Amino acid sequence: MSSFLGVRFVWACVPILGIAAACGGKTLGSGGTGTGDAGPYGRGPDGGGDGSNGYVDPTCADAGPPPVYQECDVFTNAPCAPDEACYPAALPPQKKCETEAYGSFCEPVGTGTQGAPCDNTVGCAAGFVCLITGASTQCARMCDLSGGHSCPSGFVCEPIDVPGFSACL
Repeated sequence: MSSFLGVRFVWACVPILGIAAACGGKTLGSGGTGTGDAGPYGRGPDGGGDGSNGYVDPTCADAGPPPVYQECDVFTNAPCAPDEACYPAALPPQKKCETEAYGSFCEPVGTGTQGAPCDNTVGCAAGFVCLITGASTQCARMCDLSGGHSCPSGFVCEPIDVPGFSACL
């Protein structure tokens, strides 16, 4: 439904299993004890070895924290045009050793509200975000964990996989 630097994006995911993957010196997964004989690059058999319990790609320098682009405000839509709304997005890496980028961007406004199906052709209304859930992809109202923008009765404000953003689930 939208693009940024030639990358198509429309959805954020609800983290279900707490599994993360990245390049650029980031860790992959979690778990393990970090004990045992050192494998390639000084890692133990479970990928730990140094107590970090994660894989570090030896060919990529540490990428540091991911870049964040705040083009607009998801609650006010400022400074988006009248036919646009502000949506959070995670932009995938474009090359090896790059990291994801996060932020909020002005994109064409959709019509879907809480629970409405959404995809690359059917978008969500202003103040809502398209989430990949365990059942389907659907619109969810944006909320603020600090309580400034709360959820309707029966819903709970939960973080989504775009850091700094939450939705009513």
